[in-house]
Amino acid sequence: MQHRTVRDVMTLDVVFAHRETGVLGLQLGREPLWLRPRLSALLQQLIHERRPLAAALKDQETPYLFPGLRPSSPLSSNTLQRRLQRLGIPSANQARNGAWLALVGAVHWKMLADLLGAADGTAHHRHKWNGGDRASHVASRLRVTKSSTGPE
Repeated sequence: MQHRTVRDVMTLDVVFAHRETGVLGLQLGREPLWLRPRLSALLQQLIHERRPLAAALKDQETPYLFPGLRPSSPLSSNTLQRRLQRLGIPSANQARNGAWLALVGAVHWKMLADLLGAADGTAHHRHKWNGGDRASHVASRLRVTKSSTGPE
């Protein structure tokens, strides 16, 4: 897989629709990450409503999900960070770390690395940081399976 930059990830090229359900997904790693229906609808709305920031250029097409001042450039990371802060997300790093910790607690670190296209070392480090060891995931899944009464 070729390495993607932030500029590549923020384009329409990474958005895909599921053949059967129409739910949108993102191709950020090797496998598409299918979104939940509500998040898919928000992404669809973003795609239809995105416009460059410059008023004179608002009618020009842009490949970016978050266009910048000109259609040929994405929104800067500082501007995006300020927007997220206004929405109550204090730091993209904190949000990303929280998401990693939630995911690594629910999915085996190796599977998570494969799904997200992350390095095995990164996923394993996050798993250990979350207080897990190699056997803890299996034990937690066995507890969930025994207490579960039906499909998730």
